[in-house]
Amino acid sequence: MPQQVLESGLPPLWWVGCHGGAGVTTLATMTNLGAEMGAAWPQVPPDWRIQPVVLVARGSASGLRAATGAAEQWRARAVANVRVLGLVVVAASPKRPPKVVTERLQLLGGWLPTILRVGWVDALLAADNPLDVGVPPDVEAVRHRFQKILNDEVGAP
Repeated sequence: MPQQVLESGLPPLWWVGCHGGAGVTTLATMTNLGAEMGAAWPQVPPDWRIQPVVLVARGSASGLRAATGAAEQWRARAVANVRVLGLVVVAASPKRPPKVVTERLQLLGGWLPTILRVGWVDALLAADNPLDVGVPPDVEAVRHRFQKILNDEVGAP
């Protein structure tokens, strides 16, 4: 499935992993919304429009520590010409997350515009292509939420 691109040739948003293995490629593929950057911020020239970014992290202590670092960089304006639309937290296991994860999510909730969670999808462990699994309701909700933000606030199609 081709990635969505605006008339400018830019994607409507960038998926940025707060760490390797966060789930960026899977989310970009399953939502078909924007383009993935792996675990790097987009390098945006000053004359470009502000680039919408969605951060992605695993719902683990180390994943949310990395998300906290990324949020701090953005809040300190250490990343030029990007606007973080929110954070998607991908479950690290089918179990309930530990207390430290919940605490870090509460902190991040005060720093970022929105936080969405994607539950564990066991079938993805055996899939060569995430689209073979179908789009889980959590991922569809993520796509819908960020598409709505783009439509309402950023003016993208």
